[in-house]
Amino acid sequence: MRIGILGGTFDPVHYGHLRPAEAVRQQLQLDELWLMPNRIPPHKAATSATSTQRLAMLALAQQEFPAFSICDIELTRDAPSYSVITLEQLIHAQPQHTFYFIMGTDSLVQLATWHQWQQLFSLCHIVVCGRSGWQLTPDNPVWPQYQQRQLSASNHLTQHTNLRAGDIIQMEIELQPFASTQLRQWLEQGQLQRCLTAVPAAVLDYIVAEQLYQS
Repeated sequence: MRIGILGGTFDPVHYGHLRPAEAVRQQLQLDELWLMPNRIPPHKAATSATSTQRLAMLALAQQEFPAFSICDIELTRDAPSYSVITLEQLIHAQPQHTFYFIMGTDSLVQLATWHQWQQLFSLCHIVVCGRSGWQLTPDNPVWPQYQQRQLSASNHLTQHTNLRAGDIIQMEIELQPFASTQLRQWLEQGQLQRCLTAVPAAVLDYIVAEQLYQS
């Protein structure tokens, strides 16, 4: 099977995660899409919500996006959530699958700071969704790899579906104006009506019931 993976803290999960992931699933004709919450994110501060709470919010979001699954492999590992290690574990356990690792342009720009980042190209295809205000430039260490490996979604489907790894697939997907940091600020300020545009209603109900992110 061809499986998309979207990792993140999901603190909280919102449409900025969910809608692009669904668009990727459809445009790349993926068999499955996994949401994979981090336990110890290497490039972010500690999460506000617990692992249990973040899993609960993902399960509620899944009700609106039933084609998604949740992969908790990083939550069960008491070590930083390095993507290379996670993918190696997944491939060892399920070598029959091809993995598509989804990230925003912001993560692509910072990819050279990731643990053993160049090994990713032998483990998966990288799927890049645009993020406002971010652009990869020729002075970035990732640029040569991008120039060599970049394909559109349509070209990947027609030329490289037999490849198990190595492409950087640049998606053309509608940008979503939501970020977890901004959402946490709205919640702290009690702007719940505004939050309804950013998260599934069931997730917002859970946040309110658990008094998450609120002063």
